[in-house]
Amino acid sequence: MRDYEVLYIVRADLDDDKVQEAVKRVNTLIERSGGTVERTNLWGKRKLAYEVKHQKEGSYVLQDFQFPPERIPELEAALKITEEVLRHLIVRKPEKVVPTPVAPPPAEVVLEPIAVESGAAMEPVAGADREEDS
Repeated sequence: MRDYEVLYIVRADLDDDKVQEAVKRVNTLIERSGGTVERTNLWGKRKLAYEVKHQKEGSYVLQDFQFPPERIPELEAALKITEEVLRHLIVRKPEKVVPTPVAPPPAEVVLEPIAVESGAAMEPVAGADREEDS
């Protein structure tokens, strides 16, 4: 089961009781398909950016839920044929990242100088100082 959220717009010509019934209907769609509803936010009536199904306003609802990913197309199909829902958008929420504990650095770090042989390190590389003749 993965975490999802759905934002849907319910027709504005419905009163508050009918909006609650539409929310319950979407909840039962989610639960019958094997999901669990975690949280529901009613955003209230808002003006739509453009007319949708001859409606200029709609009641926005945001729900968080857990759902099996293979059943998402069924839920979308059911929301499309629900008459109270004008538009909907289902989005998979990002996985929760569990921070991995980082080991503290050792208490004392002693840096020892690296012994360099004096003869090999001082010799220039053959051809490194030579300019090319053109």
